[in-house]
Amino acid sequence: MKIEYKSLFLGLSLGIVSVFSALYLFGDVETELSFVTGDSKVDKNIEVRIERTIENGEDLTNVILKGKGDVTRDDLKKELESILEKQGIDRKTTNMNIEMEIQS
Repeated sequence: MKIEYKSLFLGLSLGIVSVFSALYLFGDVETELSFVTGDSKVDKNIEVRIERTIENGEDLTNVILKGKGDVTRDDLKKELESILEKQGIDRKTTNMNIEMEIQS
């Protein structure tokens, strides 16, 4: 059995070209190229939990703040003030226990 290399090379190259042509014509491929310089991604996740308990006739409010990602202590304080204002809780007159935790 004699193998003709010219025919083999021609058939192989035509097969490769036809496969890539079909993928190009029938494929729905979207490409996007983007470059990011600096630290522009800000990932902040703040969880606030308010628990109000009454122990021995004393009203106690526990506020737990958990921050994940690029959260600073100032961000937690701003979120605390915002939540207390929305809930109508006065920080000066309420017996309050505040816990702040930041996880990277």
